[in-house]
Amino acid sequence: MLKNWIAEVIALALSFGTQATLEGAQTPPTGNQIVQQMDEAYQKGEYNAFLTALHAHYETAGKAGALRGIFESAKKAMQKTHHEILTSLKLKRHEVAKLSKERNQRLLHAVSENPDLDIVQKVDSVVFSSITDEQNDILTELEALKFEIPETAQATIENKISAIETEYYIKSLLLDIGDHMTKEEMQDLEKKKIILGLAKLDKMFEAANEYGEKKWAEKIEKAKGAYRAQKAFTIDYEVLQNLARGKFDPQNSVEEKVKEIMMDYLNQREQTLSEIAIN
Repeated sequence: MLKNWIAEVIALALSFGTQATLEGAQTPPTGNQIVQQMDEAYQKGEYNAFLTALHAHYETAGKAGALRGIFESAKKAMQKTHHEILTSLKLKRHEVAKLSKERNQRLLHAVSENPDLDIVQKVDSVVFSSITDEQNDILTELEALKFEIPETAQATIENKISAIETEYYIKSLLLDIGDHMTKEEMQDLEKKKIILGLAKLDKMFEAANEYGEKKWAEKIEKAKGAYRAQKAFTIDYEVLQNLARGKFDPQNSVEEKVKEIMMDYLNQREQTLSEIAIN
């Protein structure tokens, strides 16, 4: 039987819309398994109604002027050049990657003598499922595009991709607000965010093909794989992060060690990102 904290954390993080626990299962689903489930549901069109409703809300909010505050709050960031933003994001990812490498070594050592504990599956997933540097760079490049203001209104692929990134960034913010969703719909917010990311990349891929931009199409195709890997990693990582932040108590000495390691890592990460922001 699984520990209660595993069941609770996964239920909270993914909001499967049920009160049933994972008791009786051999192991909790990995992030990769969960993302695969969502991908299959998306491909089958099970979330088409959700995407259509969110787009309608996005258009309505835009016409009503409700998005003006979002753009105003982003002006300071947008005053930086695309190159400056991209450089900053890459620097942050690079510095965090170095801290993560040390964290991973400590985590593996902490669980090495107890391979049957539930926490080991999460540690293994976080350590061995991290995305590559190339995947990181692709996602960083796309993420930075939402801060880029096109110099002209010319219909270039770069402007189109930037517009799509911005559109889905705002849709994600609207999804967080949740004023257009019922209580039941709010329960599967995280699932819907995965779907939203998949839809964004599909739209970018379609745009690249429409413009006949083979290099962009190849880049977006790689980004799709990177996004799936990143989401899978994040799901499992959140379990370890919540342990470190005291959202549930460690059940044995191994989990105590994992908590200590993750606390050290999060403190170092916060300090490093703070120093980069100041500089």
